[in-house]
This record gives sequence, C-alpha cells and structure tokens, in this order.
Amino acid sequence: MKQRGKDFDAALKAKARHTGWRFARGEIFRQKGDWFINVMPSLLWERGAIVRMMVKPMALDPLFWDVVGLSGNEALPLSFRASGAWVLRPPSIDEPIALVASEVELLAAEILDWSNRRAQTVLQNTSLRSMLAELPDEQELRGQHRALAICLNIMMNDLDAANILCEVNDPTPHPLMRDAGGFTTHNSDGSISTFLEQARDWIARKRLNELRAV
Repeated sequence: MKQRGKDFDAALKAKARHTGWRFARGEIFRQKGDWFINVMPSLLWERGAIVRMMVKPMALDPLFWDVVGLSGNEALPLSFRASGAWVLRPPSIDEPIALVASEVELLAAEILDWSNRRAQTVLQNTSLRSMLAELPDEQELRGQHRALAICLNIMMNDLDAANILCEVNDPTPHPLMRDAGGFTTHNSDGSISTFLEQARDWIARKRLNELRAV
C-alpha cells in the first residue's frame, strides 16, 4: 500500500503538469480567479479514492494573517494555503470516486477530471454568504470555524457581526478550556493572545482608522 501511494503521487504529479493544477505533499491545488482550490485524495484499499475539495477566497488567509500579525506569510508559496498550520480551512466537499479503478494512472486521471468538473460547479455556487451559511449556528461555533466566520463577516464589511462573534459566553471556568477561536499567539512579553482577542483589537483599529479618514 505504501508503494502504491508513492506511485499514485508520482502519477498525479505528472498528470497535473500544464493543467493549471500544482502538486505538493500528495495534494493538488490552484488559484482560479479570486478563489483558491485544494483537492486532497486518499486512496481506498485496492480500488478507488475518497477526494476532499476545499474552496476559499484568495483574500481569506491574508486577512487572517493580518489579524494575527503574520502578514509575511503572503510571500510563502501558494501551497502553504493548503497545508500550512496558520491558515483557515472551510468545510470540505468529500466524495468517493473511481471505485472500480485500481491502476494509479487511471485513478490520477479520474481525480483530475473530477477536480475540474467539481471546481467549476462549486465556484458557480459559492460566495462569502454561502460559506457563512454552511457553518454552525453562533451558539455552536467553536475553534477555527469561529475564526472563519469572523473573517468572512469582515470580508463582507459586517464589522458588527464579526465583533459579536469575538465575544464568547463560555461557562467553562478553566481558561485553557475556553474557546480561543482555534489559534493562540505567544507574544514576546510572555503573554498569550487568542484569535478572538486579536480579531477584536483588529476590528477596533479598523474602526478608528475609518473615523480618522472621515
């Protein structure tokens, strides 16, 4: 199975060349207009694969990096938006495909074909508002999903909604158990900032700058 995985990666990498898709760490990804698309295939035993597609605006991660003080990440390769630790990951689309195919070359071709067709359909039906609607209700939003919702609201220029999401009425008494928005930053002075705190401060600065510009 390990050798089959290596053979599949080689086949997918070869077939992705000159198609607009790039290959890295077993995944394919691309920028299409204002959107970033990432496809993560996982081989099933002997035949077929489970394919996971994630779609997000190209502007999403740069906004997130600006909030957490990592704007330099914009200079990193495009693949970082797929596999980096400090990125936002919207809910993915998971589908089993090519369940009768066993040859890695055929599987790679089927995955590229599926990716092209699925990406076209998904992009036609995806917007900031639809991404927000796919997330849990506010009471159920936790971790990175809350961070994603905050950034989507900021991108929609709804700072009030974003700011409300920064305030969590969490009855958990222990600080380590409270929702931090999925990310925490260790500052140079030894303090720790949660994403929710950083987002709240970012929104306050943006509002102040807008007032000064009037």
